[in-house]
Amino acid sequence: MIIVVCALFILCGLASPAPRTYDTHNYYVFRHISSEASLADVVHALNVELVGQAGELQDHWLVRQLKPQETIDPVLSAFDNLKAHAALPLNSRSLLARRIVSSVDYLSHQTLRRRVKRAPPPISPPSSHTVAALRGIQDPLFPQQWHLVNDEFPQHMMNVTGVWDMGFKGKGVISSLVDDGLDYESHDLSANFVRTTILSTSL
Repeated sequence: MIIVVCALFILCGLASPAPRTYDTHNYYVFRHISSEASLADVVHALNVELVGQAGELQDHWLVRQLKPQETIDPVLSAFDNLKAHAALPLNSRSLLARRIVSSVDYLSHQTLRRRVKRAPPPISPPSSHTVAALRGIQDPLFPQQWHLVNDEFPQHMMNVTGVWDMGFKGKGVISSLVDDGLDYESHDLSANFVRTTILSTSL
């Protein structure tokens, strides 16, 4: 047990400072779940270099190997060979393979994914005139309702046309506005306008 622990510290100490160089190396993560084979045994059997623990994932280890010339992945292929030998009748080679395979339940080739800054997708809504024509809207002030359809600054509108397309048009819904800038004499609002006095008290 002491030898295994010492070997682990030596391997981690030697490999952990190495920066990740995806141009020259392939990286893998495996999960070491059993003491049937030590971490050093698994690293040796897969012919890889131990980089260190994979983040904060317990029992998950990051390893690497120089990129091969051939297209076949040598590490995944080596593990497949170990699993094949583990299924053979018992001998010294199959015994070692069984120990390795029983100690690793996960092995994955890591793919480099570069982060890119995300931005909202560009909004290309139909014009207010098109929306009004398609829906039979006769309100001459509809193009001025920038919060519904905004030709000049589409990022400021509410994207309600998609909701209208789903059949939600506000029928039977009572809405109210609390504002001091309403044109309460407007033809559209005068019949439904309720003047309310709100008293405020300061303590």
